Amino acid sequence: MDKPTAPPPAQTAGSSTYTPFLLKLYDLVVLSISNSYAWHCSTTAVQLPLFQSSLGRRHLDVGVGTGYYPAHALKSSGSSTNNSNNNKTPCREITLLDLNPHTLDLAAARIAAAQPAVKIRSVVADVTDPATLLQALPPSSTTNTSNEEGEKFDSVSVFYLLHCLAGPPESKNRVFDLLREYVADDGVLVGTTILGEERPMNWLARRLMTIYNSKGIFDNWKDSRDVFEEGLRRNFGEVDVRIIGRTMVFTARRPIKASL
Repeated sequence: MDKPTAPPPAQTAGSSTYTPFLLKLYDLVVLSISNSYAWHCSTTAVQLPLFQSSLGRRHLDVGVGTGYYPAHALKSSGSSTNNSNNNKTPCREITLLDLNPHTLDLAAARIAAAQPAVKIRSVVADVTDPATLLQALPPSSTTNTSNEEGEKFDSVSVFYLLHCLAGPPESKNRVFDLLREYVADDGVLVGTTILGEERPMNWLARRLMTIYNSKGIFDNWKDSRDVFEEGLRRNFGEVDVRIIGRTMVFTARRPIKASL
């Protein structure tokens, strides 16, 4: 007799915002207008190149949005299965992880249209909850990215995830504690997040911050570079952090093994 399937984890205010209708506006409102004029961290000049340069053979994308970044990265660089393109990505498999089934469906369809040769898997899970995350996506105890006992990835991305999570920045660092276990020894974790009141704001940024925080879409007034950088450095041996506009852009390598 099959074991009963566990119910999907409950969505948060931040994740449930993204209905099919609002997802149609996401690229225009967030990636085009807000990134350019409120957060001052360009999608095409900063964030997409970071994503594309880090994309490994097996990739885990956490907080998938509309799938813009993996779809554009794969479309612009082609695939090593496509011999007509000299600038080829090594990516063979992408695992999408999110609480919202709508974002997962849209992202998967978009990636498939951009690069049909890449295997796509969707996982509904809460990246802040160890129990549900480990059940949905058990990490491997080895560095072998194809180990059947669990998962390791050559690259992991968390773009615009942290500022949507509820709670103080110290609690959000749990994401790094958990995702470290999924990064291969020679792998990389990359991400971006909009910081809180410690960074200057123009009128548009302040207006958006006020609206999004009041509705629970964001919870980032207190989000701080220092706190997030501490969370990264306690989990990774090599960390690079840049502040571009109101956005923290980070890269982390050499995951630190947990103490026994």
